[in-house]
Amino acid sequence: MSAASDAHADTAAGRAKRYDQAYFDKWYRDPAHRVKSPAELSRQVEFVLRTTEFVLGRSVRSVLDVGCGEGNWRAPLRRARPGIAYTGVDPSAYAVQRFGARRGLLLGSIDTLDDLSLMPQYDLIVCCGMLNYLPPDVLARGLKQVAQRTGGVAYLELFTREDQFEGDTDWPSPKAAAWYRALMHEAGLWPIGMQSYVAMAARGRVSALERL
Repeated sequence: MSAASDAHADTAAGRAKRYDQAYFDKWYRDPAHRVKSPAELSRQVEFVLRTTEFVLGRSVRSVLDVGCGEGNWRAPLRRARPGIAYTGVDPSAYAVQRFGARRGLLLGSIDTLDDLSLMPQYDLIVCCGMLNYLPPDVLARGLKQVAQRTGGVAYLELFTREDQFEGDTDWPSPKAAAWYRALMHEAGLWPIGMQSYVAMAARGRVSALERL
């Protein structure tokens, strides 16, 4: 293993320490703390699927869920599209050990995608509820790796200094929206609204008014 790989492994391990069963019990299942209900998650999944299929002009066949946690997007995705190929990536050793084999989860992080056995591209890439936790350098590296694999739409949930947000907000202070826009552009991602992006090379799939 190279020095760079060692650094990535150390970073991933450090991030994973707090993401144990107690963390997921609180933020996924406890009605008093959970970020979203099953109904809210289903609506979000349906919206993201439909948006991606509008861009692709066909049904979504493959999904890469980065920072997937326990893989809670998998069930609603497969209910909506039973044949969908789902792969989740997360730095939580707990989540991958418990659910990896059943739910298709791999141990890794957004900035180590190049080190994993992944498809060259996916119809849909999801990064939901995790990007705000990342240091700027990790976010920059990770977004470039996401852009390389975006064959349809990347759904990248990010909150900025100008937004109001709730839930587990134990993250660094968000930066201004303009800073994130510049980072996305540098990574090769083109915004089309509602936290959705296409790869720069595929921006012709959407009209000029849809490209923000």
